[in-house]
Amino acid sequence: MDGNKFISNESLIQFFYKDLDKINKKSVCPLPHEFILYSSEVLNDYALSDRFFQTQEGRVNEKVLGINFLEATHKSPRERKEIYKDVGDTVLVQLGFFSERVKRKGPDPKYYIHLGKSAYAGMEKLNASFYDIPNFYNLFSSSLEQMVNLLVTMRESHNFDSFEQYLLEGSEEYKNLFIHITSKKVS
Repeated sequence: MDGNKFISNESLIQFFYKDLDKINKKSVCPLPHEFILYSSEVLNDYALSDRFFQTQEGRVNEKVLGINFLEATHKSPRERKEIYKDVGDTVLVQLGFFSERVKRKGPDPKYYIHLGKSAYAGMEKLNASFYDIPNFYNLFSSSLEQMVNLLVTMRESHNFDSFEQYLLEGSEEYKNLFIHITSKKVS
């Protein structure tokens, strides 16, 4: 090994949890810790940019969340859960970290909030669970806008224009992680 520090997925989740929890505690109306944990796990999953895209007919395209959500009605319950989770989680990350891009590119962010809420509510109807917490996705759905605002505050607290910029310039540890991840994708 060349002496570079590598960060495990577990510590990346811990990083997001610590930052979100610190901001959440300062909130006038703090969110439940389970929402912070869930969002930290989502951020960990979306640390690699390929989660924002889908491949169709050999071409990589940006996800069209509204169409994906509508097409889910024609899928099996297991596939619907996956699609609803993907739509909700993508909305959470896009609005939390890339809100300026979302505002520039298309529908109003309120559309995406409604779409994300609908996706999480759809998961609840399919009896999806998160750590066996009753009604988790309904509760998370009702707090989605507040959770997005928490993510925006976290992003802004680091004084970076984007999540990518933070990974590239924010700290030597995360710079090494980004280099490690991208080198694995190339090889």
